[in-house]
Amino acid sequence: MTHRKPKPRLVSRRTAMVCTAGGLVATALGVVEDGDDVSRDPGPGRAEPLDEGGPGLPAETSPERGQAWMPDVTRKPLAVNFTPGGIREMRGLVLHVQEGENSLHDRFSDPAVQCSSHFWVSQSGEIEQYVSAHDRAWAQGTGNPSWLSVETSGFASRPLTAQQVDALARIYAWGMAQHGWPLEPASTPLGQGFGIHSMGGRDWGGHACPGPLRSAQTGAILSAVRLRYPR
Repeated sequence: MTHRKPKPRLVSRRTAMVCTAGGLVATALGVVEDGDDVSRDPGPGRAEPLDEGGPGLPAETSPERGQAWMPDVTRKPLAVNFTPGGIREMRGLVLHVQEGENSLHDRFSDPAVQCSSHFWVSQSGEIEQYVSAHDRAWAQGTGNPSWLSVETSGFASRPLTAQQVDALARIYAWGMAQHGWPLEPASTPLGQGFGIHSMGGRDWGGHACPGPLRSAQTGAILSAVRLRYPR
């Protein structure tokens, strides 16, 4: 990763923040960027950070690839803020909290933001996909090459809605079928399964996203996968 100091940017209007690898970053109507630059992905055309392991595995050792785009969801591909072909292995899915509301597509489409996620889930259970599962979103620092990511609308002080739990179960069941994710929680970056942003510690931003309430719901999400979306 790069190690330059963060440079906060003032923006004209207030809103909530989006949880990213570098900390809390203002969403489309935001106030300031308060991220730790050491966690950002360098992006297409930039040198790969040394502590992420270089440019990736040779083609012959790349992970077996399932579907790049999840069916029956709203597909909104980004043109910036991701690394094409940057996924080197498939460990699972990482849960984030938006700390705000409304679609993140416009925010993640801003080249200056330098963050993104593969999926976003609204409080009503709508799913948007922004980045192909074969490409690297910029969501959790050194975990970006190995994990897909999902932002959830709302706030860490409030639990996921029942509709969000079901939508997350849909995403996870798809990942199990297409990318071999195990039906189990992940507790460290070296594990596999359904994880949370905070499990990555300093290398993933060093904060509590998605918070205790939503973190405690990972078991319910996996139970929903088991009961509603059997393999």
